[in-house]
Amino acid sequence: MSAKSEAESKFAKLTHGFIDPEFWVEASSLRYEIGDLAPTERSLAEKAISSRQREFATGRVLAHRLLDQAGHDAPALLRDKDRVPEWPSGIVGSITHCDSLCVVAVGSNETHAGVGVDVEPDEPVTFGVERVVCRPEEGSWLDEASDDEDRARRVRLIFSVKEATYKAFYPELRTFWSFQDVHVSVDESAERFVAHLPDGPDVRAIEGRVLRRCGWILSSVCRRR
Repeated sequence: MSAKSEAESKFAKLTHGFIDPEFWVEASSLRYEIGDLAPTERSLAEKAISSRQREFATGRVLAHRLLDQAGHDAPALLRDKDRVPEWPSGIVGSITHCDSLCVVAVGSNETHAGVGVDVEPDEPVTFGVERVVCRPEEGSWLDEASDDEDRARRVRLIFSVKEATYKAFYPELRTFWSFQDVHVSVDESAERFVAHLPDGPDVRAIEGRVLRRCGWILSSVCRRR
C-alpha cells in the first residue's frame, strides 16, 4: 500500500462513526498550502503565519472535496463578518483543526439545521483551565479519573464537546455562549455525550459523539430538523 493510501485509510478509520452517516466527512494532516486555494480564498489567509495558512488551506481543500461529493459547486468558500464559513445554499458544514489534524463535515440543510465538529490533541490541559471550562455538574465524571493527568485530559474532552456544541448552534443563533453556559454529561464507554443548553435554541439538550482515537479527541453535534 502506498504512503498516500495508508494515510487515507488511517483517517477513514479515525472518523468512522464520528458523525451522522448522512454527512460527508474527511480528515487530513495539515499538508496543504494557500497556493492550493482560489485567489479570493487565498487572500483571507495570506497575511497569517505559515502554520495558520496550512490550517486554513487544508480546511478549504477538504471542504471543496466534500462539496463536490455532495453535488454543490463552490468556486470559493469565503467567510462572513463573524468568520463563519459561507457555505453554499442547501449546505451545513463545520471545519475544525488542531496543530496536527483537520476535520471537515458537510451535510444537507434539508435534513439538518446545523453541525459542529471539534478536534483536540488527547493531552492534559494546563493548570487553571478546569476552572474556566468545567461546571460543578461535571465534577463527578472528572473525579472518576485515575490520576491528575487523566483528570486534565478529561477536562480537554469537556472543552472539545462544548466547542462542537457551540459551533452547531452559533451560525444560526449568533449568540455567544461561554463554557459555563453549557454543561455536559459524558458516557465515554458509549462514545456519547449530552449537552444541556442555555436559553435561546428550540431544544434544551442535544446528544453528540465523542471519540478518543490515535492521540486525538473528536467531538461532533448534529442538529436534525
